Amino acid sequence: MAAGGEIDIRLAHHHGRARRVNIDLRRPQAARVLIGKTPEQLLEQLPLLFSVCGNAQAYAALLACRAALGLPAPVEADRARELLVDMEILREHVWRMGLDWSGFVDLPADKTALAALLKFDTRFKQLLFEDGDAFTLHSRLRGELDFNRLLQLINELTGLIDGCLFGNRLQQFLSLSSEAQLGDWISQNSALPARLLAYVYHRDWEAAGNNAVMCLPAINCERLHAEWQQVDLGQFSRFPHWQNQCWEVTPLNRQCTHPLLAALSGHYGNGLLVRLTASLLEVAGILDKLISKTPASGSHFGHEGVGLAQVAAARGLLIHRLALRHGRVYDYAIVAPTEWNFHPGGVVTQGLQNLRADTVEDLQRQAALLINAIDPCVTYRLTLMEQVDEVEVHA
Repeated sequence: MAAGGEIDIRLAHHHGRARRVNIDLRRPQAARVLIGKTPEQLLEQLPLLFSVCGNAQAYAALLACRAALGLPAPVEADRARELLVDMEILREHVWRMGLDWSGFVDLPADKTALAALLKFDTRFKQLLFEDGDAFTLHSRLRGELDFNRLLQLINELTGLIDGCLFGNRLQQFLSLSSEAQLGDWISQNSALPARLLAYVYHRDWEAAGNNAVMCLPAINCERLHAEWQQVDLGQFSRFPHWQNQCWEVTPLNRQCTHPLLAALSGHYGNGLLVRLTASLLEVAGILDKLISKTPASGSHFGHEGVGLAQVAAARGLLIHRLALRHGRVYDYAIVAPTEWNFHPGGVVTQGLQNLRADTVEDLQRQAALLINAIDPCVTYRLTLMEQVDEVEVHA
């Protein structure tokens, strides 16, 4: 098994019409190695367990530890931490777009831009926190922040992403509010995302994967804590649900109220075009607000040595819960976006089951696009099988 886990997806079809989907998500129980640690040891070791979304994981763990210990929230430091999480969301989105989206439209990946992108996390941490140490109980903001240097870094990052993703038309993209305006932006732009959206339109795949699974509503941490008192947390972590149903937790949750996405959803539901556009809107929106002093959005709740935290990660909602006894971790649970979205009855399963294509090759490509748009964050294997009168033959 790969370090972060792996997913086997088997799609049975008949002449390009999906019939049945089986998803087998296998993940190592990373949280188990944290049992018995002190909060300080946990926060030191946890980043070593996660190569993907490490900042979001570390921030959720820090919030949960502080809640369990009853420690106050340092507002300015948490704003800086959320800047780092936003930076990570940008990096994850742009990295996946640069590597994966380019393959769908037969463009070479911009390896120079992607290599430059990877360096920003360390640069921001070193600028904001002493010794670049951002996610421990003893992290300290730099006493005198070099605001001009921060602005320079943000402008450098914005220029990089604007150039490689938006064709230097970021501000125009931010102003889009209708499908007609999106069409004009696509036709005037030769950058990678515009090419992929044009491809989706050309193939009439705008609604591909549309399904009835809804976005998870905002859940108060205290309410979530009360609900979890009644369930098996180990089982919930593997197969999360809320109010006895599956939900979606993706960038679509966070962008669904945007005028452009609302307009697209009215025509295509939560299909492929809507998902790809939601990821682009998230990137554009984060770039637009990087310098603003918005309140910290990570939420947490603590009660009698139990701490629970929610953080917006690149692929969706991330939840950490820990229980302390005698100053050490007695129980630890992590519910990642992948467990929600790749649930056996979740949005990926339902979306794949609704795919229709003229050829098996098109069905394979549709399925790969849909999975990539939702993004499992772990290695996956997609297998298509021809189904004829309940008999399946590997395609």
